[in-house]
Amino acid sequence: MQELHFAVAATFSPRFRAVISEADRMARRFSARLSVLHAGERSDEKIDIFRDTFGDIGREEVDVYWCEGETTARALVDAATSVQFDLFIAGTMAHPKDVRNFTGTIVRELINRTPCDTLLIPDPQVEPQHDITACLMVEAHSPRWRAAKQTLEALNPSKISILAADSPFAARRAALSGEDDDGSLDEICEDLSSITEDVEIRCINSNTGFVLCDIVRDMAPDFMLVESEWKNRQRVLPMHLGWLEQVIPSRLFLFGKPPRSNTGQGAPQLG
Repeated sequence: MQELHFAVAATFSPRFRAVISEADRMARRFSARLSVLHAGERSDEKIDIFRDTFGDIGREEVDVYWCEGETTARALVDAATSVQFDLFIAGTMAHPKDVRNFTGTIVRELINRTPCDTLLIPDPQVEPQHDITACLMVEAHSPRWRAAKQTLEALNPSKISILAADSPFAARRAALSGEDDDGSLDEICEDLSSITEDVEIRCINSNTGFVLCDIVRDMAPDFMLVESEWKNRQRVLPMHLGWLEQVIPSRLFLFGKPPRSNTGQGAPQLG
């Protein structure tokens, strides 16, 4: 099996070491190679910081890709497109008084355009967490979830909550298309019970989906997992989960990638 290749977007913010620590732990869970993406010019000082930081967590050799672009997000997306990583990891900007973790323009562009599975972390932690919980978010009548199973197995959460968004419109649409209302959700629950016995399903009726945001915030899972689609070279979230472009309550895994093609604006500088 080919070795997985993960990338972490690194900026020299106060949460720099926390983001690196989270990325390191995730790469170790998957026995993946870990590289750094930095949207900025190469310098000896930065190289020394990266070398010391990764040396502290037991990684002596880490590739650093120096990215350039019109914007920070464009530089990172182009690099991810050129190198074709399996997972892109980034921290999101947090504000002390922002209880909902609202996203900014950079994060929204990363959600929409990063051409690989993506992990966004609103509150990175240096120390590892134990007894973690996960929340799998799906549409009740057309759930997409299989891409998340391998990650759930690697995370090995003590509890998995399945939030299934529903609405009268979605039910009518499923009836017209002949989709099975119950079997798919039951299949998810049965399949994921091999990971943990504590699997629950909650069907949430909502016309806009924002009620799901409040529910997730109250649940406070360690990880949220969402499978998406790609259309016109952009990520398309499930209908009731579009609010994730505006608010990220906890660590967010986005699964789904476009067909592999090297469409970046030039390979980033490695070294």
